[in-house]
Amino acid sequence: MKLAELELYFARAATSGTGPLPDLDRVFSGSERLSARDRLGIYNRGYFYRLLAALASVFVHTKRLLGDRDFERLGLAYLARNPSEHPAVERVGRAFSAHLRGESAQATIVDLAALEWARLCALVAPNPASVASVHTIQPSQFPQARLHFVPSLRWLELDPRALSAFAGEQPDSSATAPLRPACRVAIWRSQHAVLHQALDESEWQAFSRAASGATLSQVCSVFDRGSAAEDEQRAFQVLSSWFARKWLERVEHGEAPAISSR
Repeated sequence: MKLAELELYFARAATSGTGPLPDLDRVFSGSERLSARDRLGIYNRGYFYRLLAALASVFVHTKRLLGDRDFERLGLAYLARNPSEHPAVERVGRAFSAHLRGESAQATIVDLAALEWARLCALVAPNPASVASVHTIQPSQFPQARLHFVPSLRWLELDPRALSAFAGEQPDSSATAPLRPACRVAIWRSQHAVLHQALDESEWQAFSRAASGATLSQVCSVFDRGSAAEDEQRAFQVLSSWFARKWLERVEHGEAPAISSR
């Protein structure tokens, strides 16, 4: 076996999630104290526990809610099925929330993991090419204008107890706990900090329309409740808050739709 082939074989053995490679004892030598399998097992365990530490660094609150033992059990099972594919090792948690759902974890824990993953994605998202201000909107073209959101912005529908758990509260997950409607949450990066905020129903509808490429006229129609003055005030408050939070990369005046990729 050539050196390059040996190096590749060692990498496979050290990162295998399905147990020792079948011809391990033929390729590597053992000793009186440790067989080849045992020796390579040290590297293999070290590799997965380093990945587990990376997983724990992202899912801090999820680990706290699960407890150390269950987090280790579920995390190692996840890593064996979902190998690291990105140079940034913390990205290994891309499907951890889905894995927890497949393992029948409580909805609070599944959604808490989804929130923590979205926060990481917001943190490492590219910087926007620019940040729009209210002065970007041309009044004469306001009805047909479309909004483009910054790359860091994410949005989720979550069990509201996941937000409580993130805040450090102990959620009531008992069988007698009343079910509460899903909470709509926006996640974004502000300078070097990641923030998230629950949105009420009307703002969520407006946001969903804007993110799918609707015109501002279509977005503002969400607030049509029958009182022109109140409707205009509410639309103004919501749109102003999007600019204030620096959610908007640019305002597009024209006919081309601003389709979201997230």
